[in-house]
Amino acid sequence: MQYNFYFDTCALCILATIGIISLSRKRVPSSREKVYSLLLFAVFMSTLFERIETFLQMNPYEGAWYHYAEMVCGSFYFLAHLGSGLCYLLYIMAVLDIFYDTKSVKGFFVVYLGYVIGIITVIMNWFSPLLFGYDENGIYFRGSLIIGFYLIAFYYIVYGVTLTLKYSNLMRRKTKVIILTHVGFVALGIYLQYRYPQLLIENFLSTISITLVFITLQNPSEMVDGRINVLNRRAFFESLGLKIKKKTPHYIVFVTIDNVRALSSEIGNNQADGVIKTIAGYLKKVGRRELNIVTYVYRYSDNIFAISVNTNDKKRAESLMYKIAARIREPWNYMDMTIKAECHCFMMSYPDRYGNLAELMSKVELISDDVAQWSDAVIDIDKIDFKKKLGAYDYEVLAKKNIAEKKAIVKFRPILSKIYRIDYTAEAVCYIYDDNEREVEVRKYIEDTGSTQTIIDIDEYVLKNTLRVLSFWNAGDKNGKYRAIIPMSQAGISRTDFLRWFKALLKEEKVEGSWISLKLTETAITTMNNVAERNLKMLGDINVNIIVDEYGNGYGNIERIISLPVVQINFAKSLIKMAGKSKRMMNVISGLVNMFHDISLFVCASGVDTAEDKDIAEEIGCDYLIGNYMGKPVNDSSYVNRIDEYFEKGY
Repeated sequence: MQYNFYFDTCALCILATIGIISLSRKRVPSSREKVYSLLLFAVFMSTLFERIETFLQMNPYEGAWYHYAEMVCGSFYFLAHLGSGLCYLLYIMAVLDIFYDTKSVKGFFVVYLGYVIGIITVIMNWFSPLLFGYDENGIYFRGSLIIGFYLIAFYYIVYGVTLTLKYSNLMRRKTKVIILTHVGFVALGIYLQYRYPQLLIENFLSTISITLVFITLQNPSEMVDGRINVLNRRAFFESLGLKIKKKTPHYIVFVTIDNVRALSSEIGNNQADGVIKTIAGYLKKVGRRELNIVTYVYRYSDNIFAISVNTNDKKRAESLMYKIAARIREPWNYMDMTIKAECHCFMMSYPDRYGNLAELMSKVELISDDVAQWSDAVIDIDKIDFKKKLGAYDYEVLAKKNIAEKKAIVKFRPILSKIYRIDYTAEAVCYIYDDNEREVEVRKYIEDTGSTQTIIDIDEYVLKNTLRVLSFWNAGDKNGKYRAIIPMSQAGISRTDFLRWFKALLKEEKVEGSWISLKLTETAITTMNNVAERNLKMLGDINVNIIVDEYGNGYGNIERIISLPVVQINFAKSLIKMAGKSKRMMNVISGLVNMFHDISLFVCASGVDTAEDKDIAEEIGCDYLIGNYMGKPVNDSSYVNRIDEYFEKGY
């Protein structure tokens, strides 16, 4: 029998060319690239076995192996041909980021049942020519069930077209047109070869269509972090955006490598990148290796990896997260070095934990900023009050904008002394403007125990403005009477260069250290690191005082407070309110005041907003009062006039 095999030869050449070009490109570890490779391989094998099988028909041999060789080639041709239909469907699913768990009944029936039936039918065909066979002369003939084989292929094509049309708004126009064109080429090839069996054109038309599909693949450099060869942040957002638009539930495990900077300083940037690449290599294989789960790894940021877990089983996803956390904390061998990586893991699920990309990004940033507070490797996000933290995050964004535009203002609140005369000490208060141009006291909404750059920027902004004002008020007099209390965050005081930077500012603005008192919350002082503790102690050497703020509202450590140059304790407003509720509480809080007096510390009542608050603070023995009842914060230009007016007219 004679066949026109010219088209098969052309197809093999084209497929080989695409394969060679693909080898020259950077390999992208994405589902789309992997499935396309399978599609290319399936069409190539289908064409190759068809060419060998037709060669055997055109050149019959009398050996015993001849008919077996024809059956082997014919069987592999049918399996590869049906496999190309399956791979076409998988490619469309990859483009749309659709995943079916193959361990579920639905996933198996929708995707793989047809191919399994095809395999079983091909095996049965060896015993009875259900699909195809060869006569005694080696000539091919069709079996009675071959139409069923085409129906399975037709199912894959129709289902792929259905998905394309259903989610057409999620595809680029070029991608959608080329995928639908593939159907036209395949259908035309099936019709022509079924009608004219000697014309071997079906695989050639399939080759033309997958060549067009090759064009739709993204430039690998746009989707991959070249340093460690994993998908980048852009690829992550593109994949996640498709899932969210389809409202597909999914799980993402985030892995933070916490000591990246420490590694860079210890072993160098190149070696640190090598360690990260080693960890990334493990993460790329961890799903298959640990729980036989398909996973895709993305580099979310310099020290954060995002792992998309393709399973609908929450317990399996959590189990994978715990295995990852345990392994990363074990030693890593790199260039004859044993490296210890510190990490934290947490899992975000859609739609339970986030509803859009912006919300996910905000929550990931919040968790990663405060990751040091978690002692366990796996972070329980159920314990995080995202509503409160996101509110603070919104104010951080506002604060960052105000500082950048120099719209933030520093006002000064007067303080009432024990003899109820306004002191010359002013408390600095930072205000920002919200979107409605209303003044907002920024410290009420941003925790000073955080470690974001915005908090450090606020500290620096308030300190510089206050020093400049003090220099003006005291007019260069080293014994000047005006003093200021400046709030400081844990992050700001923990800087290794804080003391040098602080002294440089004092010198630049010609301000004495004795004019300054730094105010930190009780929690910030109790939970601060060794660097911050050393900085506070050394501030005492330049006569800078420390004030403990919000005492009674956080974590306390009397031993640490005593070890620092603390001169004053600011009682939280809640303690003052508590003292007014009963005589017993009044005695308890009076006892606290006396205890601090016994160790030579002043006590100040914060949040004195009413006459009742003032009376209670006076009764328990507070040395100073701060609050709106005493006087609201005013601009620096108004503060001195207000002090003078007080002494002229009285309170």
